[in-house]
Amino acid sequence: MTALGGFVDLGQIVFTMQAGALFGYALLWAIVLGTAGTIIYMEMCGRVAVVAKEPVFAVIRSRLPFPAGLATLVASNLLNLITCAAELGGIATLLHLLTGWPEKLLLACATLIFGLAVFVLKFQWIERVFGLSGLLMITFAISAIALHPHWGDVGRGLLPRFQQPDIKHGLLYGYFAVGIFSALLTEYQVHFYSSGAIEEDWTPSQLSQNFVVAAFGSSLGTALTAGILIVGALVFLPRGIFPDTLGVAVIAGAYPFGSKALMIAAAGTIACLGGAAIETALSGAYNVCQFFNLEWGKSRPKKSVPIFTATWIGMFVLAFIIGTLGFRPLDLIDISIIFGMAVMPLTYYPILKIASDKGVMKKHVNSRLDTWVATVFLVLITISAAAAIPLMIVTHSGKP
Repeated sequence: MTALGGFVDLGQIVFTMQAGALFGYALLWAIVLGTAGTIIYMEMCGRVAVVAKEPVFAVIRSRLPFPAGLATLVASNLLNLITCAAELGGIATLLHLLTGWPEKLLLACATLIFGLAVFVLKFQWIERVFGLSGLLMITFAISAIALHPHWGDVGRGLLPRFQQPDIKHGLLYGYFAVGIFSALLTEYQVHFYSSGAIEEDWTPSQLSQNFVVAAFGSSLGTALTAGILIVGALVFLPRGIFPDTLGVAVIAGAYPFGSKALMIAAAGTIACLGGAAIETALSGAYNVCQFFNLEWGKSRPKKSVPIFTATWIGMFVLAFIIGTLGFRPLDLIDISIIFGMAVMPLTYYPILKIASDKGVMKKHVNSRLDTWVATVFLVLITISAAAAIPLMIVTHSGKP
């Protein structure tokens, strides 16, 4: 259950709510496809970390040429930084709507609180606090059911329908399909997950637990993501409204139940955004130390891992500075998701390569079916990576 923390983040809330508002249930298939890819690669990342004792960026260091690996590190950490700034900015926006206090003050408070949480809490408690509190997002799924969708139409949304009324709608459909796919496969989640497997000293005897966590945590997050899309389809599509602010999306999540449910939805959203902010900050530190083979670990004394500690603190500080410059959180998350899709193959290809290496993985190597399915998803990821930036340009970041 704690695998939910950081899984549902600002990108998924925004992209899926907007996709529902524009296309109804027609992009539910992208959620299912992205979830399957997430489960496959998250499980492989965890298995490689447990068996080979190599988290993601150690694999990238050893399996890619140095220039390609360094480019992947720089791109991934820039995206982590932008995502962290977007999540903190989203939290400040929600708190501003709830309290009326100045957003920049609330941004500073949020940055300080989440930074202190990382400084004080042990790794396991970071997972528990933000993962379990993020379960309050179940309000969105309950609201989706309470709005009485036509389940036959929901089921038809699980099948891709590429025919659209005109070219503009076709391009928008493609943009949101790629965006949802990318949001579900976001790289920082596997960076954090594989590092966490080493932080918690998982052993090969726990590989079944690795599969259950990857599958159940991702599936639970997907159920909530599907609920967000269904709410968007039922609340906004009939009224011709395009939800372009986080506050509107959260209000829609509590639409059938009123103010009490709104507070629960807001609290769950803040917890999930906070979890994502923490994961991206820590992932930035994990990535740097693993790539350059430096000492790292949240569970280790801070003085023994000075570069690791300084890096995640620096991520929070830089994210705060970006937030104070006036960038809209939703604009930042658009950039993070689309450009993240563009560099994703350079992360997932080395993982597939080492997970299929019998010399490294021994009896825990990928089966032929594992490798075949993961290769199919890598091809889909590569195609989406090639299409992501052009679609972003021609659709003006999904503006209808």
